[in-house]
Amino acid sequence: MFHGLNRSIRRALPTTCIVCGQNADADHSICHECGWELPKLGECCRRCGIELSGTLVTDSCCTSCQLSPPSFDSCTCAFPYVSPIDKLVADFKFSARFDIGYSLSRALASTFNAYYNGQAKPELLVPVPLHKNRLDSRGFNQASEIGNVLAKYCGVSIAHCALRRTRNTQPQTSLSSAAARKANLRKAFGVSKSDSLVGVTHIALIDDVVTTMATTQAISRMLRAQQDCRIDVWCLARARRTL
Repeated sequence: MFHGLNRSIRRALPTTCIVCGQNADADHSICHECGWELPKLGECCRRCGIELSGTLVTDSCCTSCQLSPPSFDSCTCAFPYVSPIDKLVADFKFSARFDIGYSLSRALASTFNAYYNGQAKPELLVPVPLHKNRLDSRGFNQASEIGNVLAKYCGVSIAHCALRRTRNTQPQTSLSSAAARKANLRKAFGVSKSDSLVGVTHIALIDDVVTTMATTQAISRMLRAQQDCRIDVWCLARARRTL
């Protein structure tokens, strides 16, 4: 109730830029100047979405993905996870700044539509789930909020309850090694009793930030074990690879 009221109040207030606080376009909440200055992505790996630097590798695929391809087919984001995007995403998640979430999601929707121009879009948007305890504490799932914007502006159906988080895992950012992050997510996800995924052959998995890929890898492996489908990961921001 609180978060729904909070969203309604914010929509009724005069719109200011989510970056500088000055007057902004009422639709995007990002002023023209800040829109131009937000960090942009260069060439990215077509599989994991990491920004490539230095020597480009064959077919725009990073060395890590060539040696060990991820369990999903592609990962695409709207921004690199650097300042001020990192703070904006944190404010969205932890301070219920739905105006920020909406604005960044609109940018992602534009990237989504451009990416699939001339080809079939995913059949279904599937947000990464939160555990019930964390959802009750936060009051909303940021991935679902992002998915709602994509569903509206990209014309793709969304299944909020297609997946469930079966264990209340530690935050991935609190773990220092790849092995610990992988173990933390072992058997942490499952498909709900809903039949929303039956017969679906192309899924867009939605999250706010992809850092180590541990979460998206775990979900993709779980889905692939149950059905043959293409899985494209979509997120607001992609962080640099962490060892």
